[in-house]
Amino acid sequence: MSQGVDHGNTPAAWTLTILALIGSTISGVAVIAANQILFWAGIGVIVVGVIAGQAMRMAGMGTAPARR
Repeated sequence: MSQGVDHGNTPAAWTLTILALIGSTISGVAVIAANQILFWAGIGVIVVGVIAGQAMRMAGMGTAPARR
């Protein structure tokens, strides 16, 4: 078992995951309802999640990238 592996269990990772899940759900419902505006709103939530997750990682709430 390697030490120092946390499998992404950080506030930044959870924020991204939750917002991506919410955005995907919104977009999925929009596809079923044939609502193009709601679909793009869901995509927007996903983009906000990516930006928020990256900002939180840069603020120290995530893991540092692995060095190779």
